[in-house]
Amino acid sequence: MQSPNRIRSLAVSSLWLLGATWGVATLAAPADSAKSALLTTYQASAERLRDSPFKRPIILQSAESGGALKGEVHAVISKPLPQVSAALASPENWCEALMVHPNVAGCRVLGDSAAPKLGMSLGTRLDASAEAPYYAEFEFRRLQADDGFLQLRLEADKGPVGTRDYRILVEAVPTDEGQTFLHFSYSYVPSFTSRMATQAYLSTKGRNKVGFTPQGDGYIGGMRGGIERNAMRYYLALESHLAEQATPQSQRFERSLQRWLDAVEQYPRQLKEEGTREEYVSIKRSQYRRLQVAAR
Repeated sequence: MQSPNRIRSLAVSSLWLLGATWGVATLAAPADSAKSALLTTYQASAERLRDSPFKRPIILQSAESGGALKGEVHAVISKPLPQVSAALASPENWCEALMVHPNVAGCRVLGDSAAPKLGMSLGTRLDASAEAPYYAEFEFRRLQADDGFLQLRLEADKGPVGTRDYRILVEAVPTDEGQTFLHFSYSYVPSFTSRMATQAYLSTKGRNKVGFTPQGDGYIGGMRGGIERNAMRYYLALESHLAEQATPQSQRFERSLQRWLDAVEQYPRQLKEEGTREEYVSIKRSQYRRLQVAAR
């Protein structure tokens, strides 16, 4: 990665631009105004995307406000919007994409096509031999998904250890170059118990964990560092899945997993996990196979 000073100059200069869009992380705006706002953001951030220190056209920011932790990514994806909309409008595709994340041990689509939900098994550690200790259901809402604009919202009122109000928002518009400008936002409200547990972890075993925003001579830590790491992991999961849409279904998860690992390995300071790549792949293959067997 480039130096902290380089990242700092880009991050600070973009806050005025992205701050105005932050409110849509909690509640999606009406489609017309949201589309217009996203197009304006894209036009104003072309230079920052081109000069991004993240080795891909990405701008990332985070905040803590009103008790909620929020992280969001604005990025250019080298796929046309119709392909992006078709893929991300499918809850089944979301389940497959999110399975590469270290804390997602399982995902299945519940309900009917009119009101689908994602039932997600969640854990704080990778463990192929045990059931994930936590579970959450996300309502999957397609607000608009066509060739001109994509707007999706995933919501869960309750999460692990008393956490609540999980909100994932995805919006996207086409660019003049035939690509897609995508906005991904992830937020939740920690509980007192989860804050204490996280702070205890970050002061001991996780004391070297940091996010991406420059701070002092290094990068931001604490709860905001954690939301930045997760926002980036989730975004890279979607990006990796979209890149493999032309791959046969039988090979898609494996190819997406390998592509995701290649992406996260570009940020070892922030996203390095314990264990080897081979161990990670073995665990994820086992979790995915277990889902395939259960679905039969």
